[in-house]
Amino acid sequence: MDPRAPLVGLLPLVGLLTAILALAATPDPAWAADPTGIWLTEDKDAAVRIGNCGDSLCGRIVWLESARDDSGVLRRDQENPDPAKRARRVCGLVVVTGLKPSGPDQWAGSVYDPQDGKTYRATVTVVSEGELNVRGYVALPIFGRSQTWTRMTTQESGRMGEACRSHG
Repeated sequence: MDPRAPLVGLLPLVGLLTAILALAATPDPAWAADPTGIWLTEDKDAAVRIGNCGDSLCGRIVWLESARDDSGVLRRDQENPDPAKRARRVCGLVVVTGLKPSGPDQWAGSVYDPQDGKTYRATVTVVSEGELNVRGYVALPIFGRSQTWTRMTTQESGRMGEACRSHG
């Protein structure tokens, strides 16, 4: 009797298990709760609108508490490592990019911090209908920091969205 004979019968089962595991490892867009909307940052000094950007989600600053510096000049992206981008206004800047579902109620992408000019890997977790956890990090999530953003009401977001357009 061939010693491999019992294994031959298991090959279809092994193939099926491999396919199931591969599917389980692929993020299902239905897993991730929807983070789209307008979110007030933890310090309540900015609002970010998260919405569709092609095949992923992105977030744009739509309101700043201080769209101008102390001298009245519109805030610019002065810390950007690319000198050509330093003249961009912070108000209206896309700061969250490439968000794609990565697990239950979680999205992965990048976040740009105009205060230090650095782009970080990010995870965005929908905690509840009104709360979003945003974690920016370098290399591993343990090397980062988190913020809790709160969803803005339609009335609040309407007023604040105008502030960004009128102030830059």
